[in-house]
Amino acid sequence: MIYLKDYILTEKIRFLESANKDEVLDILVDSVRSFQAIKDFEAFKRAVKERESILSTGIGNNVAIPHVKMSEIDEFFIIIGVHKKGINWESIDENLVNLIFFIGGPDNHNLYLRILSKLFLIIKNKNIRDKILTCNTKEEVAKIFEKF
Repeated sequence: MIYLKDYILTEKIRFLESANKDEVLDILVDSVRSFQAIKDFEAFKRAVKERESILSTGIGNNVAIPHVKMSEIDEFFIIIGVHKKGINWESIDENLVNLIFFIGGPDNHNLYLRILSKLFLIIKNKNIRDKILTCNTKEEVAKIFEKF
């Protein structure tokens, strides 16, 4: 059984205000610059931008899940971005994005799918999404995921 709390980098949770999707991605990417599990940060940064340029990771319901899997990353991690006003992410439902769950990790498709499916079970719940948006600290956000 996997637990999302084991992958969430609480100290990297970000409350975002930028009105530009690229700036938000840069903030999230730069927040893991010192993360030891990333062997080649510049390759990681390029991979994130390339992935997002292929197709928007805005999945609807005010959520985006940018992600990258590559051999230059030793372990999976999730960074949560909270944008209370909302940002244009070119989502499939054309709504603004308030919650960004940025996933990075090694090229382990099985574990990635398990993490992603667990994340989907939680974020499809509107009450949980709304609760995250009421948080004012990283610790409050992390606490929501303690039992998942």
